[in-house]
Amino acid sequence: MKVRLIDIDSKIPNLALMKLSAYYKNMGHSVSFDEPDPDRVFVSVTFTKNAWKATAQRQMFPNAEVDIGGTGVDLAKRLPNEIEFCKPDYDLYPSTYSLGFTTRGCIRRCPFCVVPEKEGKIQRWQHIHEWHDERFDAVVCLDNNVYADKAWFFENTDYILEQGLRFNAVQGMDIRILDEDIAGRLADLEWSGQLHFAFDRIQDEAAIRRGIQLLQDAGIRTRHEVSVYVLVGFDTTPEEDKYRCRLLKELGATPFVMQYGKRTEWTRKVAWWANRPQVFWMCDVDQLDRSKNRAPGPKSRFRLGDGGNACIET
Repeated sequence: MKVRLIDIDSKIPNLALMKLSAYYKNMGHSVSFDEPDPDRVFVSVTFTKNAWKATAQRQMFPNAEVDIGGTGVDLAKRLPNEIEFCKPDYDLYPSTYSLGFTTRGCIRRCPFCVVPEKEGKIQRWQHIHEWHDERFDAVVCLDNNVYADKAWFFENTDYILEQGLRFNAVQGMDIRILDEDIAGRLADLEWSGQLHFAFDRIQDEAAIRRGIQLLQDAGIRTRHEVSVYVLVGFDTTPEEDKYRCRLLKELGATPFVMQYGKRTEWTRKVAWWANRPQVFWMCDVDQLDRSKNRAPGPKSRFRLGDGGNACIET
């Protein structure tokens, strides 16, 4: 049987397709992204805005069995266990790191997040050694709340330290449950990227202050090694958005603004400011483009105005 895989919009290697590839290759079938005249086609789409691109594949392959899945089309669809728990095919993409989940689900029910509906409450999934490929010295963990199960987190990161691997967690870590032990473990790990946390709600200010201090006490250089996601455009005002970003600057941590839903003049402006560290640490958002009083356009560039004030040229 010939199997064709289609990745519509993944930003990183698509783990579901990697597992499908491994399973069908192990069964002796031919599998690739460009398999001609396929008998089966598996399509994965992450973002709902691209769902139409996935469903259009049915017309592209009228003689094949087309199976469409992913968060962008169906939150309830699951891989069969015999596929879900097999080791991914790291030859499908030009891979340089191992990829997988140690837990699924989350302890939170954030109103802007699909995880509670898609995966439910947190549960242990796989130990890193089950999906780590020994060809790679880096591991990327996709967990929604990576140290919410503290004992399991320590067990998995014990393996990381014993094997001398670099680690990364792509989702924002939950600073509200950070403690001294976890901060110490985060400091012990060799990270392949920045440590990501989140400051989504103004009500979490106390936890942010405490968490940043814990990281600094553990020896983590928060200005350079930490990035804090700041959600804007959901249920906060521009003043609250500015306050959160300014607070992070005061505490010595760098924000990364995430724009929710339809982008506005304000969300574009605050993201342009906060997501450029060289701009963020040099000036305040209220100093941007004061004469034009509008967010920078796609061809804007940064310059310093009179007296070192930040301006935008378009």
